[in-house]
Amino acid sequence: MILEHIELNKSRVTFGNECFEEVLRELDLAAYSACFIISQQKIWDFHGDRLAAAVKACGVEPKIRMVPDGESTKNLGVFGELLHWLADHRADRRSVVLVLGGGVVGDLSGFVAAAYMRGMDWIYVPTTLLSQQDASIGGKVAVNLPHGKNLVGHFWDPRAVIIDSSVLATLPEREVNAGYMEFLKHGMLESESLYRRVADLPVAVPDWSAHMPLLAEGLKVKVRVVREDPFEKGLRKTLNLGHTLGHAIEAYTEYKTFLHGEAVGLGLIYVTMVAKRLGGTYDWTGLEDVVRPRVPPVGCAAWDRDKMLDLTLLDKKGVSGIISWIIPFAPGKVEIVKGVDRAVLRDALDEFVEVMA
Repeated sequence: MILEHIELNKSRVTFGNECFEEVLRELDLAAYSACFIISQQKIWDFHGDRLAAAVKACGVEPKIRMVPDGESTKNLGVFGELLHWLADHRADRRSVVLVLGGGVVGDLSGFVAAAYMRGMDWIYVPTTLLSQQDASIGGKVAVNLPHGKNLVGHFWDPRAVIIDSSVLATLPEREVNAGYMEFLKHGMLESESLYRRVADLPVAVPDWSAHMPLLAEGLKVKVRVVREDPFEKGLRKTLNLGHTLGHAIEAYTEYKTFLHGEAVGLGLIYVTMVAKRLGGTYDWTGLEDVVRPRVPPVGCAAWDRDKMLDLTLLDKKGVSGIISWIIPFAPGKVEIVKGVDRAVLRDALDEFVEVMA
């Protein structure tokens, strides 16, 4: 059942329950010269038969390709393999890429669609809470370099995004909790009301269908920001709340310890500690109680804190080595602060380690 459509730049975002078959019928897949599905095996095992049947019901015989799991898949090698796969099967500009999976396969496959023949349509069915709240909106597609995350990419809006709560039912608890962090971030960006309602949700919600209005409210925070600033010239940078340290944590631990959302959750706690040192007076102490049960043991006592701060300098929001930190002074009051003194950052990191160790 389709609950709502939202138009965003060149995309149409659809919210619903058990709805992706209905949406695919509306998209007239038969008008394309060919349909190429990219997914991951563990996702395909849950939802692939249903998706393939829905595509075939549109009169289309799709070509299907699996990519490996994990953040390490987002690299130039796999990117090149997918381009060769499209070329080998005579894809053209009138073909479409249909993506089923989380943020990793979405980022990678969207970038493939952006690059092949200088751009082809793609349709995204995000299957994790994280990708539904984050990667599905705004058309930021990319792969990683050894130097950092998402350093090679483009802005390429999917033609359609299908937010279907039914696919969340198969998520492992850890994936649910990781995705929750982007949802929590939207609450922090928006208002005290949304922040509190998201913070009050139980750990590892088993059935999101009853919470679709709240999920939609969270996602609309990103929709509003992207609509105003589609190419991240200003306001859209605030969507990186928690990500500067989060990306550094991922890189420091070689992407082996934390899921992306978990690292973002830790980054959210950290920037509230920075906010306190920059004059913020809002009491964020309850945030730790929300994040801690949803992340694995942090083990941060042994971190090389100077190396961690050096890794934040690779943040894409930086210019000439000056990093723009996204600082939450209160729910709904988030500012972009350039060039925070390293001593302040180090002091906040010391507090973070002491609290989380």
